[in-house]
Amino acid sequence: MAGLRGQTAIVTGAARGIGEAFARRLVAEGCNLTVTDRLERVRAVGDELGATTVLGDVADPAHVWEAVGRTVDVYGSIDILVNNAGEAWATGPNDDWDRAAADYERIFGSNTKGAFLFGRAVAPIMAAGGGGNIVNVSTDHVKPGPGCDRLHGHGGMDLYNASKWALNGLTFDWARSLADSGIRVNNLCMGATETEMLRRVLGPKPDPAYQATWMQPEQTAQILVELLQEGSAGRTADSIGLYAGEPSVMPPPE
Repeated sequence: MAGLRGQTAIVTGAARGIGEAFARRLVAEGCNLTVTDRLERVRAVGDELGATTVLGDVADPAHVWEAVGRTVDVYGSIDILVNNAGEAWATGPNDDWDRAAADYERIFGSNTKGAFLFGRAVAPIMAAGGGGNIVNVSTDHVKPGPGCDRLHGHGGMDLYNASKWALNGLTFDWARSLADSGIRVNNLCMGATETEMLRRVLGPKPDPAYQATWMQPEQTAQILVELLQEGSAGRTADSIGLYAGEPSVMPPPE
């Protein structure tokens, strides 16, 4: 099992929730860290963790270059990229036209374009350094859990679902394209996790029985660490499913 101490990581969407849990755990494992988010709160997270902080929108190429450039300037390399930034809310084919166009730009910008830009920016740096890890945060909407009958995602969130299916295309293509450079690329397909974003999607009074099954962000951070600790010989092009109501354990490679 490979240690992470001294490796340099970027975590996007690190102001709260799963991204913040990832950031805290990577620092606890001894990583150098850059955190990014569009929310001002990311500055407090970065200050507390002793991380480099870059405020901005992952869909903005200038922000991506700033975050990547500052990371290299401060730490000299990039070994780990966690594309966690993302957004979700209900959308559907009967939405108002103008709203639909704006929703598309915002959701695909956060969920797909940001991962694309950061991945493209760090891949040459990782290749020059002998390898690395790109982890894209996806959803159980594209990899349903045991016994789930929704084989093609959930209704009522067409843009979110489409953006995460698009993320699969990046993950699987990059895994093949970057294998010779020693770069592993994998998905973490998250089910319901106790976050502000999930509460915003479900409303102020989620079903208590369902809420009791939710994972905690720290549980997902443990799986991230186990994935990274597999080292250069570990899995690539895998979608790791983590599901509400199921044990939060690392499954074998597919």
